[in-house]
Amino acid sequence: MKLDEFLRLNAPEDLARISLAISDAAVTVSETFPFKSGLVGDVNPSGDSQKAIDVYSNEVFCDALISTGLVREVASEEMEDAVHGKGDLSIAMDPLDGSSNVETNNPLGSIFGVYSDPLPCSGRHLAGALYITYGNSITVTLSFGKGVHRFVAVKEGAGMSFQLVGLDLKVPDEPKVYGIGGTRTEWIPPVRGFVDSLEGRGMRVRYCGTFVGDYNQVLARGGVFAYPELVGRPRGKLRVLYETAPVSYINEQAGGYATDGRRNILDIEPASLADTSPAYIGSGPLLRELERLVSSSTVRTGA
Repeated sequence: MKLDEFLRLNAPEDLARISLAISDAAVTVSETFPFKSGLVGDVNPSGDSQKAIDVYSNEVFCDALISTGLVREVASEEMEDAVHGKGDLSIAMDPLDGSSNVETNNPLGSIFGVYSDPLPCSGRHLAGALYITYGNSITVTLSFGKGVHRFVAVKEGAGMSFQLVGLDLKVPDEPKVYGIGGTRTEWIPPVRGFVDSLEGRGMRVRYCGTFVGDYNQVLARGGVFAYPELVGRPRGKLRVLYETAPVSYINEQAGGYATDGRRNILDIEPASLADTSPAYIGSGPLLRELERLVSSSTVRTGA
């Protein structure tokens, strides 16, 4: 089944149109990767060095979303302020997740949260979420509150279409892989101890430096992806609106659990567009075990 047909049958019209706009724009962005890999000599609002492809992908997705007429605002990791439109939905996006991987030809992605309320707001106001992965194929993984589904881009004449390849995906409860960001020496003690226990259980490391690429491993095999609370960086690195809430929404729809170490990530009320939080996402039983360890710790690394 093609993406447009699936959305027509299974998603509200506004969310279907937004998803198709994002999917079409993703194909355009992917075709430009070989030509826009250099730095533009600037940093984004999060302090990361910007590449030409970051700026380009941000523009392509912004234009595609605003042109639907369905979006009140588009907030992006690459912009200080949101771009405003005339619709009723709010989009928070990481237009190119893992752009440091461009030169090494490692996986890349894009993340989108579709919120029913003005930003900033908690993940409980997500009407849907989707992410793109750019690897040996382009995939769209999405949820609108009725399971998680995946589509892959295939050639169709002179263009591309997206075909259903995964229906109602579930995170396995039995964990097999883990990927933890940051430096081991900076992890808070409960996280270090937890990771040591994963190694003792025979779980394997999978870490490619792209959030959705690493999360894809967890969705397929069970386990945990985390960018944890760090000594000296208690709020972690990943942005709530752009990254952790949308992926946590998808993960929950797939039967998993996501926490900042003390509460469900979807319950976080960010005070600004750029707020960050620790993130631990994956198989339900494993993540609840981790949450108990972190929340019971007396360690506090500051504000």
